[in-house]
This record gives sequence, C-alpha cells and structure tokens, in this order.
Amino acid sequence: MQNLSSTQKEILLALTELYNREKKMIKSKEVADMISKDEGTVRNIILSLKVLGLVESKPGPNGGYLPTLKAYEFIKNPTVTPILDKLSLYRGNIETDIKVDNIELLDITNPSGNKVILKVSGDLRKLRAGDSVRFGPTPYSRLVIEGVVIHADDTRKEVAIDVKRMISVPKEKVKNIIGKKLVTLKPEMSLKEASMILYKEGIRGAPVISDGEKVAGIITTADIIKAFFEGNYSSKVSDYMKKDVITINDEDDVLEAVRKMVIYNVGRLLVVDSMQRVIGIVTRTDILKSIAGLEGLWGV
Repeated sequence: MQNLSSTQKEILLALTELYNREKKMIKSKEVADMISKDEGTVRNIILSLKVLGLVESKPGPNGGYLPTLKAYEFIKNPTVTPILDKLSLYRGNIETDIKVDNIELLDITNPSGNKVILKVSGDLRKLRAGDSVRFGPTPYSRLVIEGVVIHADDTRKEVAIDVKRMISVPKEKVKNIIGKKLVTLKPEMSLKEASMILYKEGIRGAPVISDGEKVAGIITTADIIKAFFEGNYSSKVSDYMKKDVITINDEDDVLEAVRKMVIYNVGRLLVVDSMQRVIGIVTRTDILKSIAGLEGLWGV
C-alpha cells in the first residue's frame, strides 16, 4: 500500500478487519473507536479511499462502508475473508450455516479422482454422504467447486468431497459485458408510459435520469406491478422508483459486481464511468451469459 498515507492504510486495514469479523456494513464510528481516532477524520479519510475505489458506501440508517475487491487485492492479505462476504457451503441451491475455512485439493492430476478436503465451521450433523454441494468463488484463485459429499466429520470439522465440476471465474471488466444500448426513463413519466418502454425494449428495469443528467433512481417491472396492484394507475415513475441506487464502475471486475449483488440483494447495478455518468446496466443475466457455469451462484 505504498501509494497510501499511513493514516489511509490504518483506516483501510481497520475497516477490512471489522468487515471480515462483523459481516455487515461498517459505520465510521466503529472504525474510529477501533483505532482511537476522531470520527470526522475517519469519515474524511474513508471518502478519499472511496475516490480511489477501495471503499464502497451505502447511505441511510442501515448503511455504512465496506472494502471493495480492489481493497482486498491492494492489501494482498491471504487470510482475508473471501470476496463474496462469506464462503458458504451450499447444499443443492440452499445456503447452509457451514463456512469453508480452508481447502485442500487432492488427486488434482487425476480427472477421475478429484477430491477436496474442506476445513469448516458450523454444524455438520445434517450433512449426509451423497449430498450435492457447492462453494465459491474462492479468494484470488476465483474457483467455484461443485461436488458430492463423501464423508462429513463433525468432530474434526472436515468434509470430503468428490469434485464433479471446478470452474475458475475469469477476470473481466464490467464494461465488457454490459449491453450496448442504454434505455433511461424520466421521473415525471407515467408508470404506464414507463411500462410500455420496458416492454418494448424487452428489459426488466431502467435507470431514471433527471433533466440535469443526474441519476434520480432506478425502477423495475416489479415496482410498476406493485403500483398497479395498489390501484395507483396514474402514478409517476418518481413515486415508485428506488432512490437508493447501487452503482459499479465500468473498470471494476465482474466478480466485484457479483459481490455487490450478493451483499445488497439486487439483480442489477448501474454502471458509471470515471465521471460518474451512467453508461449502462449490468444484470445477473449479463454475468451468467459472460461466464459459463456461474449459474450456481444464484441457484439458477
């Protein structure tokens, strides 16, 4: 972290440690308390880290800060928590409370005998031999591994898996997978007009842009259906759009987009350029199309 000041390094490391431990958005006061610094100073430094693409923020009472994928790569600490917040073990498409702490690959040169031994935490008593499981992407190597449980030892906290598929998620910039055509809506549009545009374009959502070319929000077909269900047929886009918009930089890695979608529980992100201008939308479908075999991340 040679390009950061000592204070920036201290705050970024503290934020990362808190996020790895708490698994939630971190408040500036929590960082300040941890390193015994003034909260105002911490907030200003975090803002500078955000400009550098090392920190992501979310406004509101449930908001806070979290380190980005770039921050983890910047720190280059092999012990940090995986970039998808938690490296959970999935049984079928259901997330379990079992967390993967360490992975040992066995017989990697033998295609018919690939095995992995997982060191885990959590209750293994409900895991049975023959269960189909999945985990990943792993940090740095970006592996998604699917297989069948051979044996689960709750005493030793080990799970032996016969690997059926191992996928390495390639590095790809978000700007390379977004659609070429950007469809936008205006806040003053009627929901009926907006729904017709979405239907015509064959899309499920679009950013809402004000006259000053600023992002006012985002609206989806689900928002419009809700309005119609409530009988508000004459409402405007501004009445039902989501104003708390999650964005991603066009130069960011696709896995950063995946991480944000998981953390914020959203299916699309607005893509912005270096000037913070909206240049497109990236959806789960865009990511799934670009990375063969990644469907399991969302159980589809």
